[in-house]
Amino acid sequence: MPPTAVPTRYLLINPNSSAHITARLTASARAVLEPGETIESVNARGEPAVVRDVATLALADRHAEALFDAHAAQADAVLLGISLDGAADALRQRSPNRPVVGMTEAALMSACLRVRRVGLLTLGPALAPLYLQRVAQIGLASRVVGVDAPEAPTAFLPTTADVDSAVLAVLVAAGARLQVAGAEALVLAGAVLCGYAPALAARCGVPVFDGMACAVMQARTLIRCNA
Repeated sequence: MPPTAVPTRYLLINPNSSAHITARLTASARAVLEPGETIESVNARGEPAVVRDVATLALADRHAEALFDAHAAQADAVLLGISLDGAADALRQRSPNRPVVGMTEAALMSACLRVRRVGLLTLGPALAPLYLQRVAQIGLASRVVGVDAPEAPTAFLPTTADVDSAVLAVLVAAGARLQVAGAEALVLAGAVLCGYAPALAARCGVPVFDGMACAVMQARTLIRCNA
């Protein structure tokens, strides 16, 4: 007998204004929804269109808090669609009885349940130090072999394709470098990288964790554990 559907409402917050990135995040989330689960996705208006530095991250954090205040009341869990997890800790303080799950934290935690050594793969070398800080903040610095953050500007453009071959080639090369450094699995830290995990796993031969898919599954677990 199939399991009984459990009505669950997820709120996906993208604190930048790029609707095509919100659509990519939502596609990854919907791919792992179970019967009875629904998702509402919202994004900010105005700048930033993409988070690229400390200043735009701070602005995105303010947007995340405003979107949370405006939309979270009816949600069972909140999924934060920003790869640096941004305002996750602040939102948890505002909502102690509702799970708030950051996509990169969820993917890292999931990967660490599978392997000992993880590589974090993102885009844009300017952000690499911020990801290292986030990894340390989560408490997984000893498990992450490194951050590889190549340039792939076309990844940020609107597209109807799930996987861009040029972007995939850049990710494969970066994934190989992380594997040489000892990574036994890869975490995709980037909203624009949602949807690339299956193709990258097939090319690299190791498990690859999609941040938003992991966020949904982690949120589901927290809801069912009443945690």
